[in-house]
Amino acid sequence: MFKIPMLGKRLGTPAPEASGKVRAEPPSAPSGASAPRKGMPEQLAQNLKTQGDAMIQYGARLLVMREMLCAMAVALPPDARASAQRQFRQRIDQLLSLTDDHVLPAEFHTALLAEVNYYLGELRQR
Repeated sequence: MFKIPMLGKRLGTPAPEASGKVRAEPPSAPSGASAPRKGMPEQLAQNLKTQGDAMIQYGARLLVMREMLCAMAVALPPDARASAQRQFRQRIDQLLSLTDDHVLPAEFHTALLAEVNYYLGELRQR
């Protein structure tokens, strides 16, 4: 789940701890500010819902693409699968070399390598 540590401070609501429990002490109000606002502003709630819906739709599209690619791998003759595997490995190596210049989160690398291994396994199995 996404963590937005400053969100609680801006909204005037207690921030959750790593365990998911809400801290008992309320955040300190900035000097000269009125009483903290309770709850989430309507626009922010709508934006979060829109982004959540978009992520669900994106995930569904990725699952369909994954299944289509696996179905195509099954239909390939063994020599074409071997060739596709070689080309896929080369392209992944090129992709990984591009990411060397940029600091990306560990979750990105974990997800990327999990997908690569999944597809390599599909090409080998069939």
